[in-house]
Amino acid sequence: MDASRVWLLLRPELLVLGAALLVVLVDLVLPRGNRRWLGWFSALLALALVGVVLRQWSVARIPVPLWGGVAIADRLGLAFKAIFLLAVAVVSIGSADHAAARFRHVGEYYGLLFFSALGMMLMASAGDLLTLYLGVELTTLSLSVLVAFAKDQPRSSEAGLKYIILGAVASATYIYGTSLIYGSAGTTQFSLLTAGLARDGVTAGFAVGAVMVIAAFAFKVAAVPFHMWAPDVYQGAPTPVTAFLSTASKAAGFAALIRVLYWPMQAASGGWLVMVMVLAALSMVVGNLLAIPQRNIKRMLAYSGIAQAGYALVGVASLQPLGYSPRAVLALVFFLCQYLFTYVGAFLVVSVVGASGGDDSIESFHGLSRRNPVLALALLVLLLSLGGIPPLSGFWGKLFLFWAAASAGQYALVLIGVLASVVSLYYYLMVARAMYIEPAEERPVVRSRNATAVAVLICVTLVIGLAYPAPILHLASQAAISFPGAGLP
Repeated sequence: MDASRVWLLLRPELLVLGAALLVVLVDLVLPRGNRRWLGWFSALLALALVGVVLRQWSVARIPVPLWGGVAIADRLGLAFKAIFLLAVAVVSIGSADHAAARFRHVGEYYGLLFFSALGMMLMASAGDLLTLYLGVELTTLSLSVLVAFAKDQPRSSEAGLKYIILGAVASATYIYGTSLIYGSAGTTQFSLLTAGLARDGVTAGFAVGAVMVIAAFAFKVAAVPFHMWAPDVYQGAPTPVTAFLSTASKAAGFAALIRVLYWPMQAASGGWLVMVMVLAALSMVVGNLLAIPQRNIKRMLAYSGIAQAGYALVGVASLQPLGYSPRAVLALVFFLCQYLFTYVGAFLVVSVVGASGGDDSIESFHGLSRRNPVLALALLVLLLSLGGIPPLSGFWGKLFLFWAAASAGQYALVLIGVLASVVSLYYYLMVARAMYIEPAEERPVVRSRNATAVAVLICVTLVIGLAYPAPILHLASQAAISFPGAGLP
């Protein structure tokens, strides 16, 4: 392939790198009093980059290996890149007032959002275990700084320290597993691993390495029992950062899992499938049960996010008898897309309540329907979507995942998922009760900041709009079919 075509296919990554540097440079010349406009500028850059990604849709109809196969340009990678950049756009708008009021280094904040998205894009396009590792490290380091960005709050610094230490453990687990795979197969490139497994079968060293790689990504998506970092980090991080971490980072983890499990390790699916099924079941059950006693809403949403990771893992586990399942990948892409807007919107509402004299406790939401009826209604819609109430997008997301699982014969996971969804309604409605039934007790009026209100409105509109899922499903089906693993037996 000629060099010009390679650089054309790498245009989204190069432009994201340029956007990260540009937003920092703009911050240097922008008057301090106008820094809230930096959030809008970052959002516009991210939306423009979404357009660049979608323009490459026709070029990537057939997967194109880059640099000998260490990276792959395909529609599945483009779909995930669009999700990451949409997360940057919405979080940037939601951060405009928060960052200008609370952060000293506003430009660096938005620059790190773009740098973390760049790492996620590398993960989504990886064609080699080492390329995947580079993406993981860039994402982890950027997010570690963002988690600890509120330097005047000890809890933020503590959360950043926990995230980087536990993230280092996960990275070490991943790279050691990669070394075992390399020692067994003699390569880390996905296409060569696929051919080697088909020829030589699964060795003990490869099996142990595969388990360690899966465990590392289970940490990234906060699946049980690798979830211990999520509640503390979500609670301690600045709330807009929590919104980004809980959605974009999780989507990147699932993009990596699809790359690894449905391609080089597809021949070994008899082993990893059981592991993923156990992770899915534990995450759905433990996440929902531990969310019930939480009195801090960010911790409650963290445990809810663990359960949501379990639902997504149901899609990963929906392997068809003949191998790769486009239906399962289609369902997973749609689920992660609607999950992005639902969770970002919920955390931004939490941010508004906290900035109006409250805190992260559920008691701060008492009487919210009388202190800010529009905000209370927005949070109610988002929570009902998380609970899977029709016709909201969360219902369709779970329905497509469970449908794919049932088609693959995973009836036990479907049953656990349905029962877990019913349990989740208890703590979602507990928040609704606090907003609509509990007295306000002379709590202050909650005033929506302009930028955050716009971001919440966008999220609620899309959560309702995705109740008509056909356009996203059409794009997701094209992405699932174009994946290199789709052609494997």
